[in-house]
Amino acid sequence: MTGERTTYLLAGSLVTLALQLAAGLLGPLGLMFNLVVAVPAAYAGMRQGAAVAAGIVALTSAVLVLVGGPGGAFAYLLQFGLASWLLPFLLRRGWSWGKALVTSLLAVCGASGATLVGYSLLQGTAVGLLVAGYVQGEIDRALGIYTEAGISGEQLAELEVLTRQMADFLLQAWPALAVVAIGALLLLLLLLLWAFSSGRYEIPGPALRQWKVPENFIWPLIAGGAGIVLGGDWVQRIALNLLVLVLPIYFLQGLAIVQHYFWKRNTSPFLRRLGYVLIAVLNPLPLIVTGLGVFDMWIDFRKPRIKKS
Repeated sequence: MTGERTTYLLAGSLVTLALQLAAGLLGPLGLMFNLVVAVPAAYAGMRQGAAVAAGIVALTSAVLVLVGGPGGAFAYLLQFGLASWLLPFLLRRGWSWGKALVTSLLAVCGASGATLVGYSLLQGTAVGLLVAGYVQGEIDRALGIYTEAGISGEQLAELEVLTRQMADFLLQAWPALAVVAIGALLLLLLLLLWAFSSGRYEIPGPALRQWKVPENFIWPLIAGGAGIVLGGDWVQRIALNLLVLVLPIYFLQGLAIVQHYFWKRNTSPFLRRLGYVLIAVLNPLPLIVTGLGVFDMWIDFRKPRIKKS
């Protein structure tokens, strides 16, 4: 057993480092590798326990310190290390996947928020100004890419307007967007652990097709919509952040409805995967799926229908 754990420890660390190297070398194409950096340690944690997952995180961090300094190691711990240890730890203790996911989300957001506040204090700069500087840097980088690509004239002006509008949205909704981004990474990690289980371990809790948000969760959605329409500047900003937080949860509920009908009709795995990809990338399918999640509060799409003779 000790030899097996050592194998998981070394293999998990090597794969994690390889994924980070690929993500760094491939630029925008490396995003796909970046999304799964937490998977090796989390999978090892599900198979071999929290000590092995913690060992992978610690060994990976030590190598990153030697290679790139403490900054890169700390970024890894915040983005991936904590989640890749905590989520499987809670699941192995019998926590339902929903409770484990929310707890891990709160832990990662709390650590990231504390780090951002601490950094702002060290710099003597408000958090909002730090974020604004980062966003402005990304705008300048994007506009530089457009110019280098040979885009000019009216098309460049239109792209600049769209980029500025996106920047305004980011500056208003960045707290909620950060939470949603962390939550999306955790959800992807959970789904991959589910896909790789193959009877080797169990993910406690209901199947996704059975999952449903509490009925009183509709009130934050109503409050956010009312704040956008009726509120002043700061009320609108708070309402916007509230909607950014709530709507992805209803998208997840809509996805549960889609999975329910795939399961009910015994849809082939290939068509299911194709359907999920289309939902993720093809407009307006994400909006339609989110709408399904919202209206499920009243219609209950998964309720068995009694056929009338």
